[in-house]
Amino acid sequence: MSGRDVVYLSPIPWRGLYQRPQHTARALTASRRVLFVEPRTLHAPAPPPDEERLAFLTLSVLPVNARRPFVRALARVGGRIALVRDGLARRHVTLLRRRIAALGLNAPVLLFGHPELASLREGFPGLPVIYDHMDDILEFGHGGGELRRRLRGLVAAADVLSASASGLRAQLVEMGGRDPLLVGNGVELEHFARREPPPPCPPALAALSSPRALYVGSVAEWFDVELLHAVARARPSVSFAVVGPVRPALERAVAEAPANCRYLGAQPYAELPGWLHHADVALIPFRRTRLTAGVDPVKLYEYLAAELPVVATSFSPELQAAAAEGALRLANDPAAFAAALDASLATPPDG
Repeated sequence: MSGRDVVYLSPIPWRGLYQRPQHTARALTASRRVLFVEPRTLHAPAPPPDEERLAFLTLSVLPVNARRPFVRALARVGGRIALVRDGLARRHVTLLRRRIAALGLNAPVLLFGHPELASLREGFPGLPVIYDHMDDILEFGHGGGELRRRLRGLVAAADVLSASASGLRAQLVEMGGRDPLLVGNGVELEHFARREPPPPCPPALAALSSPRALYVGSVAEWFDVELLHAVARARPSVSFAVVGPVRPALERAVAEAPANCRYLGAQPYAELPGWLHHADVALIPFRRTRLTAGVDPVKLYEYLAAELPVVATSFSPELQAAAAEGALRLANDPAAFAAALDASLATPPDG
């Protein structure tokens, strides 16, 4: 597969939070052309214009994770109706064939980041298939048996399998996957590394008094809002800043944040170094669940690249291994988390 162009069927839009899919696609463009196929959802931003080696295609998907419950319910019902599901799949194949032909991609590799579009491979027989297992998708609570069937079919059909964490690799093995690769997450080091002069401090962060504790990422079901708020109440002299989108299900809990804890919304990836370089400690307050047990968080590497001390809950083997090497501090209850925060503000983990 060396040097072949790639069609990357991404689980997230390009202009969503910058994560493993965008990093993977961007890295691949160093040696080949990439067609980044993103899902069109109700609130997804439009894709950017094509670049020399990076092109885009948006495919409509059933909004099984929509914000409104009735939309989610309709999408799930539609997904169970073969006429709807198969008609959408045929439309996807037609659109993808046209885009591949227009770009002149010759026998590209199909790289799947999610099994939702797995039926597309049937429209392109003979093309190599890679599946990158980056989340425990069955724990997200939507898709049900149909998603499980697609996942197992994709694992069985893939020529190459990879996983972002050890627990996810074990899942692939349990599903009969052949020799899955463990490809952990990383960081765009030059983007986040300390430099002089430092990037400007964002006004919303500058408005908060020091010391500043920062979280960057989604506020979703895996984010422990109660833990963060308890720690903030226990440390009123520390300003807590949360940078990232808030899922609707957590908006009520977020509204009850103490005065020294601010939710500042999603920020562009290009501006994240300014946030990190003007914080004093970084946080990953995740719940410990089956979903997070399979997470190797990109944000950990971004925090460390910015030379920030990190406090997190011990939700995955990857975090535990990093803590054993002195890269961060782990704590799972408010008192221990606050104590780890104090220690991190006083001295770095390896100091």
